[in-house]
Amino acid sequence: MQQGSIIQAERKIGPDVWEFRWREPGPDGRRKHRRMVIGSIDQLEDESAAREKIAALHLDINFFDARLKGKPLTMSELAEHYRQRELKPDTVWKTHSTKLTYEGT
Repeated sequence: MQQGSIIQAERKIGPDVWEFRWREPGPDGRRKHRRMVIGSIDQLEDESAAREKIAALHLDINFFDARLKGKPLTMSELAEHYRQRELKPDTVWKTHSTKLTYEGT
């Protein structure tokens, strides 16, 4: 999940502005840089005020994040996932005795 970044950008005419920057997948699958002007530094006194203004936008920029689409796991599902992935016989980064201990046998 991305938070994006906020910068202060100079303008040739008028006051400096706060800009929100993030990346999103384009039609070809490659990530594209995006930016949006949030407001002038006269309107928003600091970065935290700018972040408050764009709080709802985080839902939109993280729409394609696969981590946010799944349902939450229960502890038993997490334990079973760990058994299947980490304790399988061909796992070489855990010793046999460690696997036995973790299985509780």
